[in-house]
Amino acid sequence: MTGPARLRRSADVVATLRRGRHRAGSLLALHARRREPAAGPARMTVVASRKVGNAVRRNRAKRLLRAAAAGRPWADGLDLVLVARPACADAAMPAVRGELEDHARALDALVVGA
Repeated sequence: MTGPARLRRSADVVATLRRGRHRAGSLLALHARRREPAAGPARMTVVASRKVGNAVRRNRAKRLLRAAAAGRPWADGLDLVLVARPACADAAMPAVRGELEDHARALDALVVGA
């Protein structure tokens, strides 16, 4: 299962959270920002704060989000930040995948027609 490239630099994550468009639901929040120049594949990072729960719950939520994001046709030139919500750790994969898909379509983060 392979997903988008990793968003590694803290400054890029902060810029995406502050200046990017976002959608939030009960399981996750998706923040998306176009890079300038918009070249290269999409980059993504997944975060889960202590509000999600202990380390086991945070890691489960992050694994679910990474798996839900893998294999999606993400648009090139995007920086994406997936933020886990507390309910994510208890959710089933179809629910997480569905909510992520809804948010991504609303933010035009997926390749059209794929």
